[in-house]
Amino acid sequence: MEYANSKPTNSSRIVFLDYLRIFGFVSVLIGHKFYAYVVALSNDHTVHSTPRFIANLLLPLLSHGGAGVVVFFLVSGYIITHVLQTEQTGEFLIKRTFRIYPLYIVVVLAQYIPLAVVDKAPSMSTLLPQLLLVGDCCGTPYALNGVEWTLRVEVVFYVFMAALRSLNLMTNHKKILPYTFIAITLLCGFIAPIPSADIWSKGYLTIYGPFLLLGSMFYLYEKKQIGLTFLLFFIGLFFYQYYSLMAIYQKDWLDFHFAILAFIIFCVSWAFRRYITAVPWVLFLSDMTYAVYLFHNWFFDYAKKGLARFSVSLLNPDVQALIVLLLVCFFMVKYVEKPGIRFGRVLLTKLLTSPRKTTAGQN
Repeated sequence: MEYANSKPTNSSRIVFLDYLRIFGFVSVLIGHKFYAYVVALSNDHTVHSTPRFIANLLLPLLSHGGAGVVVFFLVSGYIITHVLQTEQTGEFLIKRTFRIYPLYIVVVLAQYIPLAVVDKAPSMSTLLPQLLLVGDCCGTPYALNGVEWTLRVEVVFYVFMAALRSLNLMTNHKKILPYTFIAITLLCGFIAPIPSADIWSKGYLTIYGPFLLLGSMFYLYEKKQIGLTFLLFFIGLFFYQYYSLMAIYQKDWLDFHFAILAFIIFCVSWAFRRYITAVPWVLFLSDMTYAVYLFHNWFFDYAKKGLARFSVSLLNPDVQALIVLLLVCFFMVKYVEKPGIRFGRVLLTKLLTSPRKTTAGQN
């Protein structure tokens, strides 16, 4: 998932996406770990009606972190389409690999170690597909308490977009690109659901994958590669298919509105993108989003139990766990994620320059 930029210069940074990333990770974090507090406030008749009213308004945006995930997908579709206007296929794949995998692998192994100590760790046949994010190909359970599912969707999207770039659909054949997105969206509606097993995430790839294409369509409209009528047609087609598939494969979500609310938030942010400016704390939090997303759904509980074991009770236990989580994520961003991104850039530079050096030596 495109949780943060690979630190472009501020002049080239698409700032409105930073705000959306922050909304995304806040929604997911609260939805997974603090949702009960919001529900309790909404039902607490000992407090003024205004806070209860606000809490009730926020509940659909926070429930299970669904709105945050949808926003992440829309952001990713937009930014990936943007970078592929200039990046070649190989360059794109190398950058994405070192953007996603170094931190992800470290976090999965960090979860694996305590499980191995208590003899509850997954087997190597499970761990390896998890590390490679190809578990949907072999029915592998998710790592990181389920968070991995979104990254599997992201990886499929990266490969798909890289293929389109290699076919020059981003450059020489731009007119074909939006029709390709429509075709793939329809294909997701007609093929068997992926994953196909009767699990909590049945059909998640085919249901949520087109959100990435929806984000891409907004970028194409912004660059005048499609018109407003075409965009509105795709939006209507997309949501018709989305709600149809949800009614078939995910009936438990039929009473939730997070998808359309997330879409509205994205649209409003995109519409006012020229008026949204960068400030240091926004850029800082945006850079933290990927690490927080990977850690929050499992490490938070470890931190809470550890603090309780040592009888640390300075603050609410969940607040204490949140502080520890953020500190660990800050450390991981600084010493794992950013070095991984830099290493990918160095490797890419060497790969791009080595043929020239060889040629120069021969001359």
